[in-house]
Amino acid sequence: MQTFFSIQDLSRLWNEELQQGVEPSLWRLGDLLDDFRLRCQSSEEKTALVRDPPLWLATGARADYNAYLAAVAESLCREAGLPVPAWTEDPQCFLHRPWFAGGMESLKAVLLAESPVSFRRRNLFVSANALARA
Repeated sequence: MQTFFSIQDLSRLWNEELQQGVEPSLWRLGDLLDDFRLRCQSSEEKTALVRDPPLWLATGARADYNAYLAAVAESLCREAGLPVPAWTEDPQCFLHRPWFAGGMESLKAVLLAESPVSFRRRNLFVSANALARA
């Protein structure tokens, strides 16, 4: 049986990196996206990648990562026509203040307009192609 990279795996890696004082590596998100979209052949395999809640990152300064993981899981499930896991509605998955990708003031208007619903409802503002792979 093939092993795939899950939301829980990604959160575990990000927790380890934060504990080492390193900013979490977003490029590993690509492993999850590729496994979900390309390598998993069945709905059951796809569901298994997002079913279990992530290892929550320390709330406060890193709450944006919790919200991001939930938005990714919700987006992938909606894209594949699968039920969205209940854990994505946990209060830890929502930000109290807006977070904008890139951190540039000049991008805010574009990100407000483009951000997919699963991100926007969590107060995360990203580009329309945030989960696209080149």
